[in-house]
Amino acid sequence: MVGLLNAQSKKEQIEILTNRVDSLNQVVSSQSKTINDKNSQINGLNSKITSLESNISLLNNNVSKLTSELQQSKTESATKTQDLAKLQTQLKTKTDSLALVLGELDKLKPAPKPVVTNNNTGKVTQTGPYKSVKIGTQTWMAENLNVATFRNGDSIPQAKTNEEWEKAGENQQPAWCYYNNDPANGEKYGKLYNWYAVNDKRGLAPVGFHIPSDAEWTKLTDFLGGEGVAGTKMKNTSGWAQNGNGTNESGFSGLPGGGRGANGAFGVVGLGGGWWSSTENGVGSAWDRYLYYNDGSGAGSTTMGEVGSLSVASGIEFTCLTTGRFDSFDNLTI
Repeated sequence: MVGLLNAQSKKEQIEILTNRVDSLNQVVSSQSKTINDKNSQINGLNSKITSLESNISLLNNNVSKLTSELQQSKTESATKTQDLAKLQTQLKTKTDSLALVLGELDKLKPAPKPVVTNNNTGKVTQTGPYKSVKIGTQTWMAENLNVATFRNGDSIPQAKTNEEWEKAGENQQPAWCYYNNDPANGEKYGKLYNWYAVNDKRGLAPVGFHIPSDAEWTKLTDFLGGEGVAGTKMKNTSGWAQNGNGTNESGFSGLPGGGRGANGAFGVVGLGGGWWSSTENGVGSAWDRYLYYNDGSGAGSTTMGEVGSLSVASGIEFTCLTTGRFDSFDNLTI
C-alpha cells in the first residue's frame, strides 16, 4: 500500500513539474518574441542612425566647402577694397593736380575788360547812395537792392519762416527775406522780395529808379547782342558755381542770388539769379528774365532773358525770380 502511494505522489510531482516547464516555455517563447521585436526596432534605429551619420557627413562636407568659399570671397573682397582705396587715392591726387593746373590757368587769363563805347557803356558811377552803370542809352543799378522800406518810408514786412512767406503770397502782401534767412547772404546778394513788394504802389525802387518793363529788358539784351549772348556779358566775373562766371563786359555785375519758392523753400544760390519786369502777363503772372550758370542754350543758360512768366500769386517760382537783387538790377534811371 505504501509503495502505490509513493508511486502516485511521484507521478503528480512529475505532472506539476511538466506544467511548470510548459508554463516556463510559454514565458520563454513570449520573451523571445519580445526580444526579437526589440532587435527589429534596434536594427531599424541602427539603419536610421547610419542614414543620419551619412547625411551629417554630407552636411559637414558642404559646410567645409561653403566655409572655404566664404573665406575666398572675403579674401577677394579685401583685395578689391584695397584696390578701390588705391584708385580713390590716385583719383584724389589727380583731382588735386587738376585743381592746381586750373588755378594756374585762371591766373594766366587776362582780366576781362568792360566794353567801352562812345556812350560809356560799362562805366560804373555813383548815383546818389547807389552804384549805377550805363549800358547803351540806359542806366541800371550796379549793386543789389537791400532796403526794408518802401520809397515813402513804410516798412516792408520780413518773412522769417516758410509759413510767413507762403501766407504773404496767398494774401497778396509784400514781403522780403534773406536767402536761407541768413543776413550774411543779404550783404552779398541783397534781400529777396516777392512780386507784391516789387509791384507795390508805394515804390520799391529808390528815387530816380524804376522797375524795368519787359520792353526795357529786351532793349538791354538787344544792345548786348541778343538773349543768346547777353547773359555772359552781364554775369559777374566771380561768384558763380560750376565755372559759370561771365565776362561782365556790360558792367551789370549779375550775381547768382538764388531765390525762394512759393512754399518758402530756398534754392539755386550760386547757380542762378532772376529779375522781375514790371509787365504783367495776364492775370496772376508777370514777365521776368534770369541768368544761369551753364553756357548752353535753352532754359537755365547764360543767355539773358530766356524769357519766362512768373506766377505772382505764389510769390516766387523754382527759377528764383523774386529775389530782392532783381530790383537792384531791374531799376533803371529814366
